[in-house]
Amino acid sequence: MHCWKTINVQYEYGTTRLFLLSAICFILVFCFSYIGLSFNYAETHHDQHFMMTILITPFIYPLHKALHFMMLVDYRKSIAFRLKIRHHFVPVVHMRLLRTIPKWRYVIVLLTPFILLNSVLIILGIYVQHLAHYISFFLAFHTSICLIDLLYVKHLLHAPKNAVVEETPRGYEILVPTI
Repeated sequence: MHCWKTINVQYEYGTTRLFLLSAICFILVFCFSYIGLSFNYAETHHDQHFMMTILITPFIYPLHKALHFMMLVDYRKSIAFRLKIRHHFVPVVHMRLLRTIPKWRYVIVLLTPFILLNSVLIILGIYVQHLAHYISFFLAFHTSICLIDLLYVKHLLHAPKNAVVEETPRGYEILVPTI
């Protein structure tokens, strides 16, 4: 096998640009989801559950990572976990896959939290309209977390069909069989 492409979104875009893209994504998703979820709700939204929102927000990222891990359960013996602290206070859990994985499987692993958690939040927002403003916040927050996954998926979709993905310290290498 030979390396078709090496992907490192952090290096390619830079931390500042990724943060700005995430912030823009957060604002856009919040605005559109709030409008969409509150469209048929005639009453005023209240802040009675603000403390609950503060308490739930830190659990969105671990839930996101758990959904990634659930999709990699048959690779669980080949996963190494590492906790990094970014910007002096933001904990980041890094799961490193120590063996190759087919491209299509990795795309599914990357998209699972985005599809599942956002679908649950949208359905919840439709049926619990008096909490639409909080649910819009959670939806926007989670979508901004998913931005890096979506950028990796963008690169993987252009890779050859029979490619496999290997994670290295330099980033993700897309490997294709030699002919």
